[in-house]
Order: sequence, then structure tokens, then C-alpha cells
Amino acid sequence: MSKSNQPVSVVISTRKIDDEYLKHVEKMFSHPKTQILVYENDGVSSLTEIYNDGLKDSIYDVVVFMHDDLIIETKCIGEKIIKLFDKNPEFGIIGIAGTTDLVNGRWWEIKKSMVGEVYHENEGKRWLSKYSKESYSDKLKDVVCVDGLFFMVHKNRIKDTFDQDFKGFHFYEIPFCLSNYTKGVKIGVTTKFNIVHKSVGQTNEQWEENKKQF
Repeated sequence: MSKSNQPVSVVISTRKIDDEYLKHVEKMFSHPKTQILVYENDGVSSLTEIYNDGLKDSIYDVVVFMHDDLIIETKCIGEKIIKLFDKNPEFGIIGIAGTTDLVNGRWWEIKKSMVGEVYHENEGKRWLSKYSKESYSDKLKDVVCVDGLFFMVHKNRIKDTFDQDFKGFHFYEIPFCLSNYTKGVKIGVTTKFNIVHKSVGQTNEQWEENKKQF
């Protein structure tokens, strides 16, 4: 089996399992041996706990963490993710949006430092949030952290897992990225994949508390 034909593990946390959505994920990842780990979690566990469970329960080297409100429009995405890690063996974490500079927990604080792109869909409208002029397909853009809606991890190349001191559903990705980045793990952004987020990200009180902690 060539490396590009190896499957990936996919980790999803959701309040209630949606079989139709799982069929969509299975279809877009396409490999028959793709491992899809869905954790039904109605606020009992933090996302850092769920994602650490995903790292432990995953059987493949490459693990994809994704929100449960995404539409994947790139076919055979699992194979393309494997190829991306193969072509960039120095990278341990890859996302579709992120920043080259971080001054606080708001990764989008410095507009000129943002990179990547994400489609959004809300109230019947769809638009592309393009955070940088450049495109990064097979060649990744170095960043210090990525946004958590969709990102990929090569388990053999990271140094730290998710920090479970951060509770709730926010700040799971920022400390994870920073702790790995400071230990020499390279983090990159790609624009190779078309991912649609069916909501607009918003902060809340829990987010603000986690930001203070960070």
C-alpha cells in the first residue's frame, strides 16, 4: 500500500449524532477504512478531553479534527491530506486558516498576519472569507497556530496533547498549537481544501474566561 492510499482517523464532537452527516463525511473521505470517531457530548466533557480521547482512540498516524457543522466539498480529501503530510514531512499540524503572529488568544487579532480561507454559509448566503492574497496548496504557509474548525495532526510529529485545564468548547486549539510550536513542531496552513462552515464563529463568556486563563 502506497502512503497516499493510507486512511486517516477523523474526530468529531457533537451534541447529537446525525447519521446523514456521518454519511457525508464517509463519502468525502472515501477510503473504505477511514476511521470516523464520533463522540456524542452534550456539554459533559470539554473539547480538550474529547480531542485527547480522539488521539488515544485513533488507529492511524494522521488525525483530522473537525466541527460537526462543516460541508466538505473536496473529494477524496483523506488521500489529499496524506499526500500533504508526505510532501511536507517537517510539519506536524496543518489547518485551513491561522496566523503568523499571536499577541493574545484572538488568532484573528492582527488582520495582516492572518492566512488561509474558509467558506461560510448563513441565512441562505455563502461567501468566501479569504484571509490572505496568496494561495498555499502543496506548499504550506508557516504559522504559529491554526483555527480549530478543521485541522490535521500527524501523531508521530507532535510533542504535546490538548491541555485539559481549558474547559468547555473554546481554546482547545490555541494552547495545543502554541505548546507544540514552542517545542519545535512546525505548523502550516493550506488552501488546498474547500470547507464550508455553516455558521459564523462567535465568542461568549466561556471564551473570554479561557482567554484570561491563556
